[in-house]
Amino acid sequence: MVKTTTQAAPHRARACAWSGLYNPALVMRDIGYVLPGFFISLFAFSLLVPLASVGIATLVIWLGALLLPATLLLATKFAELSRTRAAWWGAAVPAPAYRAPSPGLGGFMRIMADGRRWLDLAFETLVAFPVRAITFSVGVAWLAAALGGTTWAIWARFLPENDSVFPGNMLRAIFGDALTLEAAYSRAAESLTYTLFGVIALALTPVVMRALATFDISLTRAGLGGTTPSTPGNGATRTPAADGASTSQLAFTSFTGWSWILIGFAAVATIAVSWPLLATLYDVHPAIAMVLATAEATAVALALRLPAIAIALGTIAPAAMALITAEPVETPWPWPVPALIVQALLAFIIGLRHDWRWVLAALALPQLAVIAAVAMSGTGFTAGAITSLVISSSVALGLGLGGIVLQGILENRGALRAERQHSAELDAKQRELSERNLVARELHDVVAHSMSVVSIQANTAKYRIPGLGDEAEAEFAAIAQSSRQALSEMRGLLATLRDSDGTAPLAPQPTLSDLPALIEGSRNSGAEITFTQSGGVTTEPVLSATGLTVYRVVQESLANAMRHAPGAAIDVTVTLGDDEITVAVENSHAPVEAPPAPGSGLGLAGLRERVAALGGTVTAGPTGETGAGEGFAVHATLPR
Repeated sequence: MVKTTTQAAPHRARACAWSGLYNPALVMRDIGYVLPGFFISLFAFSLLVPLASVGIATLVIWLGALLLPATLLLATKFAELSRTRAAWWGAAVPAPAYRAPSPGLGGFMRIMADGRRWLDLAFETLVAFPVRAITFSVGVAWLAAALGGTTWAIWARFLPENDSVFPGNMLRAIFGDALTLEAAYSRAAESLTYTLFGVIALALTPVVMRALATFDISLTRAGLGGTTPSTPGNGATRTPAADGASTSQLAFTSFTGWSWILIGFAAVATIAVSWPLLATLYDVHPAIAMVLATAEATAVALALRLPAIAIALGTIAPAAMALITAEPVETPWPWPVPALIVQALLAFIIGLRHDWRWVLAALALPQLAVIAAVAMSGTGFTAGAITSLVISSSVALGLGLGGIVLQGILENRGALRAERQHSAELDAKQRELSERNLVARELHDVVAHSMSVVSIQANTAKYRIPGLGDEAEAEFAAIAQSSRQALSEMRGLLATLRDSDGTAPLAPQPTLSDLPALIEGSRNSGAEITFTQSGGVTTEPVLSATGLTVYRVVQESLANAMRHAPGAAIDVTVTLGDDEITVAVENSHAPVEAPPAPGSGLGLAGLRERVAALGGTVTAGPTGETGAGEGFAVHATLPR
């Protein structure tokens, strides 16, 4: 049985992720996903980090060998909770294949060899907690700004007078001398400004909450999502694990998952380090520092999938940073240390996953943009600036080349894995072909030979046995015809079994139109058969598979009736309805006691499988009220 997995198309999934933004229920869903996630991740972080640290520290005294598997199992439970929350939000995350724990203490300790569980631990500690701390902070701050701003006029009157000049300065910058100082710095102007900000924030709240939720969901799918073997092109293959459980070949290494884990961690670390550093050491306004740090972090996050946008952000952000921080300060310039690390990391990620031309662009464009910014800044190419430019270009070049080399190594490993898989498939196909040839040889040597002998004896009976009457000759002729038909079908079956590439000639399969010939051939064997076919007024044709199944049901039922109840009257009824086809084959009680007929009992079982494959049903059993049975009946119903 083939198990199929239905997946939504990527474009449709992206479109649905941003649909219904202003639906109150969906807005509450986004808030209900974003805000509680921080507390869950805080609880997971406070448990997993101490347990993992103690487990690693006590590994040398074997205590960690017991503590680390328990920590990994706990991390898996938190990962399952993250997938459950994503499914509640509406984005199902496919569960990966874990290595099943084996019985005993040794099996429990072998959990440490499951890389998928280590990936769960890394995600829940290094990515989920900092990401959800940021989304929680942004979400709470945005909601507070929206609610506080829109209600400012109500509760601002209870606040003491303060010396806040932000609203007045902003209004003076916008309107200039057209607005007097008294009006710009009045309480009414302050209230109007904050209320306007609150209304704008409230209008954008659904967008911001959906963006935060989508960002969290994207990282969850990347870090915790499993692979679907039946999906072409996902790079996952199914191989038997050592303990007998089926697992994914990428489950241990999970290169893509680890890449997203590290990239997400790097993006969060970029914001956490670059934002305060620019604001404190380089005297950049906190809001501008936040924008520059976010641009750098976004470039790192997009480098894996969208290199063009990542390179654009990685070019604009350091150039703007060099212009803003051009005043003489006792710090590295024009490349601050976080920006230098981001640019090198950007070149490494792009070199790891993309063509060398993208790497060249990631190396050259930021450097050229920063050089142009230095030339326009008026500070000039000082010794410190030249040193910073040389160091940044050298580090970025080295990591970019390292990414290209590592990409080649991984591609070679992937090609080797694909070749091994192809060889394994060829071996399996060869074994299957050998088994089919063995079955075909046995059928040819045993069944086909016996049927040939029957055919020859039936054809030569009138020459070998003198004085045969007309009825006996007709009987032998019917036997010869049946044996020839069976031999013809046997040859087709043997050709199909020996066919390795699907080029064997196939004879036409029987259909409903062949039923009269089947009935007539069975009557020639001396059976008393009544055949009735009704219905068929609909214009919809009967499918070939359905017609073949009806033919086989009648064929098998007639053969059983003639074998087990010789001389009994047989009634065959086929009814073609608008929605279904009904087949009934009933035979009366045999006039004389029939000798035991050999049979394996697989005929009716095969019919049930055929009919069930088309969504139909089959019943077979003795007729009569006594239970002993006066005859036998087979009833089948198939959808048309």
